[in-house]
Amino acid sequence: MALVKCKECGDQVSTSAKSCPKCGAKPPKKTSFVTWAVLIFFVIVGYRIIQAPPKNASSETTSSKASQTAQSHASVLLPQWDISTSVDKMTGKRQVFATSPIVSATEKMDFPYRDVTAWLGVGCDGKSEWAYIGFSKAPNLTDTDIGDGYNRINTRIKWNETVQNVTLIQEWGAPFLHFENDRQVISKITSANSALLELKWYGQNHPYFNFSLDGAVAAVTEMRKQCAAI
Repeated sequence: MALVKCKECGDQVSTSAKSCPKCGAKPPKKTSFVTWAVLIFFVIVGYRIIQAPPKNASSETTSSKASQTAQSHASVLLPQWDISTSVDKMTGKRQVFATSPIVSATEKMDFPYRDVTAWLGVGCDGKSEWAYIGFSKAPNLTDTDIGDGYNRINTRIKWNETVQNVTLIQEWGAPFLHFENDRQVISKITSANSALLELKWYGQNHPYFNFSLDGAVAAVTEMRKQCAAI
C-alpha cells in the first residue's frame, strides 16, 4: 500500500482507498499489466510498419541492383567490332571496313617492335570483299616467298580450337597482310569466336596475335549493307 496526493484537495490518500476520506474524490485508476502489454505491442507493430519499405520500393531496389549488375558485367565485356569508311579523294571511290578491336602480341616483342598492334578486318567496295590484317608498323617477316613487288607468307591460324594453314600476301613495306583465300577466311570470321595468328617475325620469337571475333557477324552484316548502297 502507498500514499498518493489527491488530485482534488491535495491531501494524502491510500492507493487502496476507494475515495479520498477528506473530499470524497476517487483516486486515479492504476494501469494494469495487461494494458501496458497491449500498449507496448501496438507500439512495436507501429514501429515495424513505419520502418518496412513499400512493396514497390523493394521492387525498385531489386531492379536497381539488377541494373547495376548488368552494367558491371557489360564493363568487362570485350570491345565489339567497328565499322569505318574510306573515300579516295581523287576518284571518290568508297570502301567500307569491319574491323576487330586492336590487340598487341600475346607476348611483348623486343625493340623496335615493342609497341606494335594489330587488327583483323574485312573490307568491301560494292564489287568485292577481302580479309586482311593491319599493323601499326609494317611487319618484317621471314621465310617468305618473294614475288614481283610482294611477299607470300605461309603460316598458321587457329579458329577456336581448329588450326588451319593460310597464305598471306604482303606488298613490300606495307603494314597490311591480305589473305589469299578471302571467301573462306571471311566465313571463318563470321562463324568462330577467336582467331590466333602465328607469324615468323625477323628478330622475334614467333609472335602470336589473338583476335576476338565477338561482334564480327553484326559488323560484317552492316558493312555489306553499306556496300550495297555504293
